[in-house]
Amino acid sequence: MKIDDLYISLIVRRLKNDISEHEQVKLFKWVYSDHENEKLYYHLKDIWETAQYDTKIKNANIDSEWEKFALLAIEEESKHFKERKILTQNLKTVLQIAALVIITFGVGFFVRKIIPEKASYSSVTVPYGARSEVLLPDGSKVWVNSGSQIKYPADFKGKEVNLFLEGEAYFDIMKNPKRKLNVKTSSINIQVLGTKFNVKSYNDEDVVETTLVNGSISITGKIGEKLIKEPIYLKPKEQAVLIKSQNAVEILDPEKKSNNQTDLEDEKESEELEKAKLQPIMKINGEVDVEPFVSWKDNKLVFRGERFDELAVKMERWYNVQIIIKDEELKSARYTGIFEKETIEQAIDALSISLPFTYEMEKNRIEIEKLKN
Repeated sequence: MKIDDLYISLIVRRLKNDISEHEQVKLFKWVYSDHENEKLYYHLKDIWETAQYDTKIKNANIDSEWEKFALLAIEEESKHFKERKILTQNLKTVLQIAALVIITFGVGFFVRKIIPEKASYSSVTVPYGARSEVLLPDGSKVWVNSGSQIKYPADFKGKEVNLFLEGEAYFDIMKNPKRKLNVKTSSINIQVLGTKFNVKSYNDEDVVETTLVNGSISITGKIGEKLIKEPIYLKPKEQAVLIKSQNAVEILDPEKKSNNQTDLEDEKESEELEKAKLQPIMKINGEVDVEPFVSWKDNKLVFRGERFDELAVKMERWYNVQIIIKDEELKSARYTGIFEKETIEQAIDALSISLPFTYEMEKNRIEIEKLKN
């Protein structure tokens, strides 16, 4: 299978978090247009993420060399994707660790030392129009929403366990005070002991939402070169909202500001710190109604006062369709309701009652425009 260099370039830029919104949309249209494209994308993503997550030595020069190695692996895999079998996670991890050891200490050190065994990871990818429940090795549960992927270790041995999320998931984590459990997305890290919470972190959306149902969690993260220096702690029925396109973090809830005012550390230009703090991009919403944010796990799409264009994005994932709203007035219309067992046609018909519009549906593509007098 010959892959257009353009899409390989877009994949690499996506993995390096150096991709524009337009390019990202183009990439994911290609990814989900064909099963082989999707399979290739997530395989290359596995190579990159394992390289990143297994790196223990934080050094700029080493990181640079390691990035070159991972990018080379991606290039080689894309060239021969159909011609050879995919490496198992264990073998792939061993090769990556070997490369890192050689880059860091040289061949002699690698020959003399025994490479430590790394735990393998399991991955669950949920397509549009579906949802999945995952039982973790310790008995914890994760519900994975449409268009999402969760990666977790095959066993939960050790004092620290990392789960990796792309998309949306609801977590019901069993309490274990002897273990540190982290949920990592492309933007934030969430540390939990035992709790229930929802995380929405889709790559094609600018907003990352973390909603706590009960228990407690702390949030850290990195936006570009800026770090959230102090953890942000949430209480039940609180929600942290992060805007990825900005480059600073500030807590807006007055009651939390004294305890959770977040400092940012510019890793390159510390003198710009004060300017960066002027742009608020994360806020804590207190006493939120959690149902609209977590009901999807019970196969209910709940929306309250939601703009039509934002609701359409959820419906696209929910029903595995593409929705095009042609009228700007319709995009800003707000809806409140619940979809549970309705078909996509029934859902669209229901929405057209309060603000009349017409629509045409061809296969999974729906075009909506305002009803003309």
